[in-house]
Amino acid sequence: MAFPRIATFARLADGGVAPKRSIAGQATLLNRGMHDITYDAVHDEIFIANPFAQAVLVFRGGAEGDEAPIRVIQGPKTQMAHPDYAVAVDPVHNELFVVEKEYILVYPRDAHGDTAPIRVIRGPDTGVNRTQGLVVDPIRNLLVAGNGSKLLIFNRTDNGNVKPRAIIAGPHTGISGTSNLRIYPPKGWIISRFRGGDEQGGDEEGGGREGGGVAVWSVNDNGDVPPLWALTNPEGSMGGSRIALNPKGKELIVGGGTEVKVYSFPEIF
Repeated sequence: MAFPRIATFARLADGGVAPKRSIAGQATLLNRGMHDITYDAVHDEIFIANPFAQAVLVFRGGAEGDEAPIRVIQGPKTQMAHPDYAVAVDPVHNELFVVEKEYILVYPRDAHGDTAPIRVIRGPDTGVNRTQGLVVDPIRNLLVAGNGSKLLIFNRTDNGNVKPRAIIAGPHTGISGTSNLRIYPPKGWIISRFRGGDEQGGDEEGGGREGGGVAVWSVNDNGDVPPLWALTNPEGSMGGSRIALNPKGKELIVGGGTEVKVYSFPEIF
């Protein structure tokens, strides 16, 4: 890929097919340093963090071509320093969560411009020190942060130097690559990468690309808990470290590098 873009494919696309549409161009403010995309299906909006601009970009769900964001959160009041990874949207309580490696910022979902956060989770008791992945469960009012090989679970409304209500971590979890988490609120499942076989850990980009797989925990888990389900590819690589869910089709989508693989995973839906 010679330029940054967001490409949209048909759900049943297979092989070397062209995207149905793409968001790309100077007006989009996209760059190649962005690592995650969040889609708000309730409001039909796409959220993506831009670390070089210290900003969060928001596009229409149907955006196409060299189309500018409909909102940009940026400026000194935002306290964003390097929002390199996850943005989580809570469409129920209309909140937006942005992860920095050492703290978590919370804004109104429709924030625009130089907007100060309404809450900040930060301090030594939080355990947030190398966080990249972030998801929110609006049904149970929980926030899950991926911190290295740990899953930190907070109350959604936590603020300041608060301890997590639960921590999923330990050798039996096999957790790896928490830079890209997903959550399925109707069941309370947390979906993440995990190590497999003789694999030893992973990098901050997602680890376990060639081995391991995708595993599922409950938001009610705590401690050194093995996953409830683990999905691996007996033919080799899972296909990357980026995860998406398609509840309607009961599918798990895994992407990374130059490919996207789709797996049937009805058990979690």
